[in-house]
Amino acid sequence: AARGKPCWRKLFQKSLPVQVVDLHWGIGNYPFGDHEACEISLQEIQMCKRLSAGPNFIALLGNRYGHRALPRLISEKQFEVYLSKLSQTPEGIKQLRLWFRKDTNAVPPTYVLQPITDVDSWHFTETQLLQLLRSAASEAEAEGEITAEQKRSFYTSVTEQELEQGLWIGDHPPNGLLFLRENPKQKKQKGKEWPKRLAKFMDATANVLLDPESQKLLAELKSQLYATSQKTTNLNCVELSRGIIDPKRKEHAQYLDSLCQQFISQMKARIEAVVSLRTTESLKKILGNVEEDEDKLSLVLEEAKQHTTMTAELCEGLHGREGILGKICLAMWESGQKCHSPLVVHGAAGMGKTALLCKVVQEMQRVLETRVVLVIRFLAAHHPQRPALDQVLHSICLQVSSACGLVPPTPMTAGSPTELQQFFRNILEEASQQGYTLLIVLDALEQLAEQHHSHKLHWIPTNLPPKVHLLVSMDTCSEPFVNMRLKTDSLENFFEVERLSRDEGERIMESHLRASQRTLTAEQKDVALQSFTLTGCPLHLKLILSAVQNWTSFTPVTEQLLGNNTEEVMSQLLHRLEHKHGKELVGGALGYIALARNGLLEAELHDVMSLDDDVISEVYRYTHPPTPSLIRLPPLLLARLKRDLKDHLEERWTNGVAVIAFNHRCLSEVVLGHYLTSERQGRCHKILGEYFLGRWSGKLKPVALPGLSLLLSDRKVPPQPLWFAPGLANIRKLQALPHHLLHAGLWEELRQEVISMSYLCYGTSVCGVSSVIHDLDQCSQYMDCTETGLIRDALVLIKPGLDFLEGMSLFYGELLARLSALSVVFPSLVGRLCRQINDWFLTCAEPVLIPKCSFLQQPGGALQHTLNTPNAGKVPRWLMLAAGAEDGGVTVWNLEDQQLLHDLLGHSGHSVLSSSVSLQCRTKWQQPPPPPPTGSLVERLAVSAEVSCLELAQHKRLLLCGLTSGTVLIYPLSLPQETLCIPPPESLSGVLCLAVSPQEKNLAVAYEDSVCLFEMATRDSFPTVEGPLKRFPLSLLHAPLSCMAMLPNRRLLYGTSCGGVVLNGFGGGVSELQPHGSKVTCVTASNWGSHALVGSQDGVQRLWALNPPSLDHTMEHKGFFFHGVISAAFSESDQFVFTGSEDRTIKVWDVASGKLLFVQYVYSPVVRMVTFRNGFAALTLQGSVIREAFRCPDHVSPDYNPLRIIKGQYRLTSRDKNRDVRRTSVSDLQHFNPAQFKLSLMGPLRAEPSSTCVLL
Repeated sequence: AARGKPCWRKLFQKSLPVQVVDLHWGIGNYPFGDHEACEISLQEIQMCKRLSAGPNFIALLGNRYGHRALPRLISEKQFEVYLSKLSQTPEGIKQLRLWFRKDTNAVPPTYVLQPITDVDSWHFTETQLLQLLRSAASEAEAEGEITAEQKRSFYTSVTEQELEQGLWIGDHPPNGLLFLRENPKQKKQKGKEWPKRLAKFMDATANVLLDPESQKLLAELKSQLYATSQKTTNLNCVELSRGIIDPKRKEHAQYLDSLCQQFISQMKARIEAVVSLRTTESLKKILGNVEEDEDKLSLVLEEAKQHTTMTAELCEGLHGREGILGKICLAMWESGQKCHSPLVVHGAAGMGKTALLCKVVQEMQRVLETRVVLVIRFLAAHHPQRPALDQVLHSICLQVSSACGLVPPTPMTAGSPTELQQFFRNILEEASQQGYTLLIVLDALEQLAEQHHSHKLHWIPTNLPPKVHLLVSMDTCSEPFVNMRLKTDSLENFFEVERLSRDEGERIMESHLRASQRTLTAEQKDVALQSFTLTGCPLHLKLILSAVQNWTSFTPVTEQLLGNNTEEVMSQLLHRLEHKHGKELVGGALGYIALARNGLLEAELHDVMSLDDDVISEVYRYTHPPTPSLIRLPPLLLARLKRDLKDHLEERWTNGVAVIAFNHRCLSEVVLGHYLTSERQGRCHKILGEYFLGRWSGKLKPVALPGLSLLLSDRKVPPQPLWFAPGLANIRKLQALPHHLLHAGLWEELRQEVISMSYLCYGTSVCGVSSVIHDLDQCSQYMDCTETGLIRDALVLIKPGLDFLEGMSLFYGELLARLSALSVVFPSLVGRLCRQINDWFLTCAEPVLIPKCSFLQQPGGALQHTLNTPNAGKVPRWLMLAAGAEDGGVTVWNLEDQQLLHDLLGHSGHSVLSSSVSLQCRTKWQQPPPPPPTGSLVERLAVSAEVSCLELAQHKRLLLCGLTSGTVLIYPLSLPQETLCIPPPESLSGVLCLAVSPQEKNLAVAYEDSVCLFEMATRDSFPTVEGPLKRFPLSLLHAPLSCMAMLPNRRLLYGTSCGGVVLNGFGGGVSELQPHGSKVTCVTASNWGSHALVGSQDGVQRLWALNPPSLDHTMEHKGFFFHGVISAAFSESDQFVFTGSEDRTIKVWDVASGKLLFVQYVYSPVVRMVTFRNGFAALTLQGSVIREAFRCPDHVSPDYNPLRIIKGQYRLTSRDKNRDVRRTSVSDLQHFNPAQFKLSLMGPLRAEPSSTCVLL
């Protein structure tokens, strides 16, 4: 009902997708021959009120009441009354009978207004018919034969009907705006001069005189609006005495400015309120809020509700099938109290398997116990997209666990196909033991995506526990049916859906027509049944009913054509639509719906058809566009087509929006064959790709129209940012863009837009990493691009960690740590991606660690894939990998496509491989075995005994090696042929640890019974070691030293295996510091000698000020189950301290405040760290060399939480330096529970001893 140009969308397109439905734009004053425009307009208003999250109705009402059209349908009883009142005017009766024909197929019979044959004379004819009907209606009302409301239908304008529908009628509350215009100096005048000047602002008669009846009705309408819609009404006044709106006139300019400001401000306020709500909800999900599991559950419950609603709708159309329905229900009833097999319903496509399953559900709900849990999944509901098996099982497990009060699957379980399938079996057993009755219905198993060989049905349990019913359907000619037969010994649980008989088809037809308040003549019914009998297919019958319900009793026999099968009926439907709407319009609309990845929003379909020059050329073949500089498809044309397709389209809710899609995949296949040649498919994909790129937003697109030269016009399509607002992602673009760019062959755009930092991160956080990997898989199939495959492989390597790690900084950091070494070799995509990530790190508003080398496993190398399995052991053979477990189970993988083949259950208590170790991840390697991930072997150095410790003097380039024999070997790295030796002490005690002073002048060697101090010097350019200069003994009761650090002034800070911490000055005094509760594993001094960090196995770290010794901070971190601190290093300025822990993380702490700043997961314990420029260099237990820089902005948000990205908890206790008292603060993570992580996750986190020691 909003009358204006569709340019309003640009006011709001940066916040939410906005669809402006203005059916009056772009069609001029030419009526459509079918008289359905008013009905379509009212239906569109209902749709807007139902779907819109914000404003749904806008009305601009001036001084014109609007067109008063003839009603398209008049009931037989009313029409006969009107004819009786016109008995004195036979010419009028003749004219009414000419234009209104009786349709006896309607129940009750109805007179139908006939199509317009002459557009030029229609206005005069319509006026005559209205005068006759108004006269007859007035007389009939006076005599009490009709009501005032029935008479009013001949007087009410289309505008008033739209206002009533938008503001007062319907179940959905209105959320609109109303703008009224008044002319304060309007006067009633007679004559011809005044109305001519105001003809386009006011209602005029055929002889261009003011229409007083319309003005009276308009005044009554405005009075009603003032009385009932005060909150939404905006009144504007302007003088129109000259008959035009002239922006150059001051009062007119003020009027236009006031109207625009009111409109924009009020619309923005209403839209921003919706955006704010959605942004808050989306931010919780994207930033890893603790409510994420609840959000997933709510989505699952919403999905379950949609499938339940579909079940009720499909049950209404099922008639007959009593025989097979009774057999299935009886089989379920008899097997309810014992273990049994799944029930299988099979048949050819279109035979009504889905409707039969729904009827079974309806019948069984009546007889099963009250504690029944109903789980229904229609796997073909989102065709052409096929759901993945893990998504379906995860959804089912979440719904069952919620309904039965059971523990839901963890993220780790959901990420492992084997564990998820086992969890599915276990939860069925648990629900049965709890006394619940489960009814799980899976329709169309052949529509599952072919991942993990889901069609082999290894995931379906063949022996179900009592009270658990599994009912599945599949095509008889499909692979799942063959595999199901192989899994089952007996045929008694298989039920075939056969073709319908003629009598069953007739009963279904009569029921459908009765519900639609329609019927058929005997001849028409015979034509329909003859066509149906040829196939007996319910889908064929459904298409026949869709066609015949529009037949009137006077429809010519030549138009009563029905195909002999489903494909022919669909083809005839397309030909009828082309004849009515135009071939390009029909082919374009259906083609875009068929090619869309997940359906199309109506606004998207309207936009892409406005970008299609073939569609636009057909629409404006005989008329010019209203404004040549603004060319779009008139909305009414698309609305008319959608009305004629209402039986073949469905509305799907996905990600909070309603998309249009075909309600059966057969129609999609017919459309593909009828319209979409390979050339046209490429062109349509290109238009869709450019649309989601936002290429034509705000730009002029050329078009050639008949009778006009080449035009540059604005198509008024919205931009397509990745984010509409902070936290509100453009999910439609993230999902659709890669698909359309790929199939359009727009390789360069695909590389620039999809293989970029923003898309990879946002796509992973919003759509999931599996979705992004799938997109890159598709790219690899069509594009010969090595770099795309490398980035895809990097995401595959990252995927296991993303199940418990969250946050953009960790995602970018891990990508950089895997790809940076490849950026030089592959500069165009990998190099550009690495540069984008580095640029993002430089502008990040939070503390971050920036990788400066590749220290994680690179893609494209030996590691090909990570297979998630709870089992252990691996036996490669041919192209399969068998993973054996200690419990006797065996998991078999296909190494070509990394798909799960078999999950075999073994005998309890018997290991498959006695030497296996329980691991959560199995990896596939190319032969030969991989070299160390980083660095290269320079030289092997021989030693005389087992090495107990190593130390490095960086500036003097000395490698110090302590042996269990008590000898210390010193290797000058600049003189590889030379070796220095410190002989063992007289007691022959072994060397426990070594420490070099900050200036590398002294060396401390800790033996089992003493600690000695040596001097390191250089004489004649040759390194020397003299001493021992000093020595202090260790008593027999003294716990062995575990680690130590040299401080300035020859002081030694060391820790023991019992947790003791001692500061010894080699004869200058001994101070025992606060002990730890477990073994001290790390002692590190700062670069400037002002602080020292002492860490222990229990995750406690104490930061000491050394001048004088005083405890500044006690920092405790606990995440997962392993907490011990292994290594540490201070930054160059001593402002930060970096620590490596047994939990395979690197943490960054602020020295001044003791606060935790950042946590990074590096997949292996860091055993040694040294200061390197503005960060550190480190060595992991696996032999990887890490180099990273740390960047911390000057101002960090007070809401920043470093544990947001890696779940854990830390406690900080600090000394108030002014009052010398302790202050304690605990990280705010109320919902963290370490027990929520399964022990199977802990396998890869346990440190394993390295079997090699190499010099890098």
